[in-house]
Amino acid sequence: MPSTPTAETPRRGGTLIVSLAADPPHFDIHQQATSLTGVITAPVYNKLLSYDLATASKLVPDLAERWEATPDGLSFRFTIRAGVKSHDGQPFTAEDAAFNVQLLADPPKGTISNMSSLLKPTFKAVAVESGNVVRADFKEPYAPFLALLSTDYAPIYPKRVVEANGDMKKTPLGTGPFKFQSYTPGVSVELIRNPAYWKAARPYMDGVSFRVIKDPATRLAALRTGQVHLTGRAFSTLTVSEKETVQREVPNMNFFPSASLRGPWFFMNLRKPPFSDARVRRAVHLALDRNAALKVIAEGQGLAGNFFPYEGWGLSQDVLGSRPGFRQPKDADLAEAKKLLADAGFPSGFSVTILSRTNELTRKSAVFMAGQLQAIGVKAEVRVLEDALFFDSGRKAQHEAMVYTPGATIPDPVWIGSFFVKGGSFNFAGNDDDARLNTLWTEQVRTLDEAKRKGLVRQTEEYLWEALPAIPIAWVFEFLATAPQVRGVARGRSDIAENSLEEVWLAR
Repeated sequence: MPSTPTAETPRRGGTLIVSLAADPPHFDIHQQATSLTGVITAPVYNKLLSYDLATASKLVPDLAERWEATPDGLSFRFTIRAGVKSHDGQPFTAEDAAFNVQLLADPPKGTISNMSSLLKPTFKAVAVESGNVVRADFKEPYAPFLALLSTDYAPIYPKRVVEANGDMKKTPLGTGPFKFQSYTPGVSVELIRNPAYWKAARPYMDGVSFRVIKDPATRLAALRTGQVHLTGRAFSTLTVSEKETVQREVPNMNFFPSASLRGPWFFMNLRKPPFSDARVRRAVHLALDRNAALKVIAEGQGLAGNFFPYEGWGLSQDVLGSRPGFRQPKDADLAEAKKLLADAGFPSGFSVTILSRTNELTRKSAVFMAGQLQAIGVKAEVRVLEDALFFDSGRKAQHEAMVYTPGATIPDPVWIGSFFVKGGSFNFAGNDDDARLNTLWTEQVRTLDEAKRKGLVRQTEEYLWEALPAIPIAWVFEFLATAPQVRGVARGRSDIAENSLEEVWLAR
């Protein structure tokens, strides 16, 4: 009888080389929800909770060794793990945990928190209840709270360091498996092993080197020739054709689908003309050819753009396909779009500048949108900005329109709130005063019964198609790749929840 293969014994040592598509804007992931920051900081920090990497569906302890919620969903208690030290040798405490929940939910005035727009409306207070127990209270139930705490966007910072420096933008310092060593802009970010990590015998590797390789062709060549071990995080995912190319040249390369869907959305500034007029926004929606978008942007492998792409939460592809803006042929939609523009006072169209980030997917999508708008007489110019300028322009409403590529980062639809609700950290549309949307959103996140909550989410999506603060263009299927010697990379439920790299090792 053939022998049964035995599991490999993890090998210690070596440095994992990971490709980045651009420089991170900074290192404070509480304030900058881009994966360019998140993939770097995830190995530096721990969270209160995480997800079991084997099943990708079960919450497991991290810095909180256990937790409980009251039956009414208004209070959560976390028992904080003892004996954990930060990278500077100082102990991690319950005070650190409580401080970070406060920082996420209701930060000091002038401090950005990516999650505050989601948590603050229902958040009440957090405090160290006794010894190592932290209690978080809400004014109303908040269904996605634990899911949010499990993401890499909710790391635990040392309270004393944030209070001394004001933020964590320059030098990450946490309790995680790897320690920040150096950053050379345009070159790399270097992490080294934390020898005092609280999880026994982890991590396996000596370090992680995040290499900034902005050119897609150069990045692909680095993967093919073994100069990079892992690609697929932080805008370095592979398209279908890139995967097929590498697969032909390196047959033993490992590929797996990205856990998160990512896709371009067209954001319009609702605070000023022409997009303050709902007729103009609907004209753009009608003009967009979704079939062409899938071919050009997603290489035929993706989903037509909708607000909630995960099964069971949003409108199905079949339902969308029969609706105006999605249906084929486009003749009726284009005729209605031109009439709407004329009714809004733009019979000959208008000119607009579309902002884009530097990554390939966003640039390609912005150029595609500019071409689509020509069909209704709108002349569009694409302007590409580095991330810091791009986000600053969006948050200060200095743009006319912009293409941004949200990631459907967790299967819970809570992530979309930051784009549309009052005070949302990515509310590039500027529709803070949409009372109907804010009410719908608040009602669904405080509903603990999942079936009822899904019904409210569908109502919210129908309203978003009516108000159109943004237009989802497409969702793109992308792939991660690991070199043949890489072991232990998990494909979890989200690309922003399983990036600690503590289980990863190099076979040679």
